[in-house]
Amino acid sequence: MTDNETIVEGEPARLIIEAFEVIMANSHEHDGMLEFEGTIGGDAGAALVHALGRVTAELHAEDMRSFLPGGTRNNRTADQRSHDAFMLLMERVAAALEAATPPAPVPRA
Repeated sequence: MTDNETIVEGEPARLIIEAFEVIMANSHEHDGMLEFEGTIGGDAGAALVHALGRVTAELHAEDMRSFLPGGTRNNRTADQRSHDAFMLLMERVAAALEAATPPAPVPRA
């Protein structure tokens, strides 16, 4: 890992992107849903699993807090939570990489 490497949920964004690319290469659409078949090994797979675990735990805690007095109950299922965690992780990776991209140089007149 380099000093200027972008980190998302404690993992290098480049590894999470690598895992996303494997998912897209091994997926197909079925009944309007995207299905993934296969495995993601190595560092990319580990980074994705760790990052997804962190986001899923965050959403689970959020769901549990919704049952406290005064909260609006969130009845999200485990499958819905997993989907939401995946989507949220993709958004966070994209935002982190966008923020880390230096602005294009302005041409001199």
